[in-house]
Amino acid sequence: MIKNYLPIFLLISFVFIISISFIHEEEIVAKNISGSVMGTTYNINLQIDNPENIESSIGNIFGNVNEEMSTYIEDSMISRVNKSVIGEWTPVNKDFIEVLAYATTLCIKTDGVYDVTIGKIVDSWGFGPEEVKEKPKKNDLRYFQDQIGCNSIEFDHERFLVKKLKDIALDFSSIAKGFAIDKAFLYLKNEEKIKSFMVELGGEIRTTSLKPDRKAWKVGVINPLNPSVFIHIFYSDNHESFAMATSGDYMNIRIFNDEKYSHTIDSNALPREFKKKSVSVISTNTMKADALATALNAMELNQAIIFADKNNIKALFVTEEDNEAKLIFSKELQKVKI
Repeated sequence: MIKNYLPIFLLISFVFIISISFIHEEEIVAKNISGSVMGTTYNINLQIDNPENIESSIGNIFGNVNEEMSTYIEDSMISRVNKSVIGEWTPVNKDFIEVLAYATTLCIKTDGVYDVTIGKIVDSWGFGPEEVKEKPKKNDLRYFQDQIGCNSIEFDHERFLVKKLKDIALDFSSIAKGFAIDKAFLYLKNEEKIKSFMVELGGEIRTTSLKPDRKAWKVGVINPLNPSVFIHIFYSDNHESFAMATSGDYMNIRIFNDEKYSHTIDSNALPREFKKKSVSVISTNTMKADALATALNAMELNQAIIFADKNNIKALFVTEEDNEAKLIFSKELQKVKI
């Protein structure tokens, strides 16, 4: 249903292994801005003479999203919503509503496979802020499962208010990082002096169509069976808009009684079987790519392929077959020069 952060709202598509990385044929970008936020690192490549103001603005953009949507911050906006009384409105902001609105739409579209109201189940399995040493009790899981759902939260677009309708907790770890990248991307795009750039946060990425030398950005997808190598390379100039995110069962796990449990929670409130597989999605923005990659990773493979093809999603599935990685391209991605 959802993927989760490690310390400070970390999306599970990284920490142990970064699922996506940018590759340089040659270093032609004049400046690189980097830093740490949301429990991971970010890197921005751009051509500009004086990056100081840009660097400060980017840090503020990422920091603000973290303050709004991190369950690891006690007084964050999402934490205040989660602590609120059922049936009472909580003030949020436009960004929060935008993320929640898209998440709710995708929840309905996937029949609840993607669900950001799953926070209490996520926490009970140890993928939230608190350390968990034992598997959750079945009775607790049944209760949480009865509470979650696409219609267990209500929001007011115009007044920027959110109201819990059931005993749930929101978790934006499968979408907020992508949203932060989009905020940074749009800020840079509006800066006239910056013509070409790449934004990478925790392995997720969004780029302009071309680099400053008019060549394509190259983006590599890691082989889940051999994380030291890339299994496929994408080129930004083959896509009208290049935003990419990856979700994998192997990227964040918990161990109880010597058994490995994946961060991906299924419709029965149980972690999916630990497997070395991943899904990469290219979309019009990173928020959508982030959420869609999570949704597809939470589905059974055949179901995910059918969903991707039906909804014209550019998706690359990496599976394991006879101890070797196998690539499956969705129909929409097959239309692109790959």
